[in-house]
Amino acid sequence: MLTRRLVIGTVQLGMPYGRHRRSPVMSQSDAFRILDAAWALGVRAFDTAEAYGASAAMLRAWTDSRSNAHEVEVVTKCKVDALASPQEVEEAADAALSRFDGMRHLTLLSHGPVGADKWPALLSAAGRHDATVGQSVYSPEEVSAACELPGIGRLQAPGNILDQRAIAARGNTSVCLDIRSIYLQGVLLERPDDADVRAPGASPVAAALQARAAALHTELAPLLVASMLRVIGERDRLVLGVDEMSQLGAFPAALGIPEGTVRQFMEEVAPLSDDPATVGILDPRTWPAQPSAGQAGPTQAAR
Repeated sequence: MLTRRLVIGTVQLGMPYGRHRRSPVMSQSDAFRILDAAWALGVRAFDTAEAYGASAAMLRAWTDSRSNAHEVEVVTKCKVDALASPQEVEEAADAALSRFDGMRHLTLLSHGPVGADKWPALLSAAGRHDATVGQSVYSPEEVSAACELPGIGRLQAPGNILDQRAIAARGNTSVCLDIRSIYLQGVLLERPDDADVRAPGASPVAAALQARAAALHTELAPLLVASMLRVIGERDRLVLGVDEMSQLGAFPAALGIPEGTVRQFMEEVAPLSDDPATVGILDPRTWPAQPSAGQAGPTQAAR
């Protein structure tokens, strides 16, 4: 079942984020409708974090109300403070995992890179909950370093059709990847002028991708998904953030795009990957701070 290659990101369900960063926090009823629609589509894996506002609590409330925890995989993250002791790291990891007791499977990721000094604490907590353990990181260097750690099972890292550095950094190791930021936090789908507001210099990149999709008479979002499905490994997955039900359609739509169309799109956009304008916008941590509606959200680095 191809939906096993899809993880639904839930940060948008718990706090204003991305294109909806200035909107109010989503209501529980709206969040449940999105989760129900993803479930009906066949999705069984959901990504959250302690830093995502009400997201983790919302996801737990949904599984409780639907009595489906035994069928759900949850990927959750805990922040590891640089000054925290191993015991504090282990306690934070335990708390994040305990929230989702009873799930079919749990994956614990550190929210950011963790070195060999604190890694055993995460391994210990994950072992008590029979969870896969890994890291959520940003840079190719962080991917490479994490792949060397004993017992690591999965990494989450950014990637899209313009940025495959994390996949290259993973190399031939057996570590599975969950690739997030397929749409570059929504920037690639925005009107070029709006894209520039969030990520200065993004306008020509977004315009070029959108023009190529239009020339192929295909929506850009499914094309971006279909392209990445061709790039990732068989045990790798895509993490797609959703803040409205219509966005869930990108995955089944991606599966219906003719192979020739996907291949042509990938060939036509390949030169953009080396364009300085593209390279300059790939790391959201370098974008200007974007305040949320009435509350402080996670930093770009936290995602």
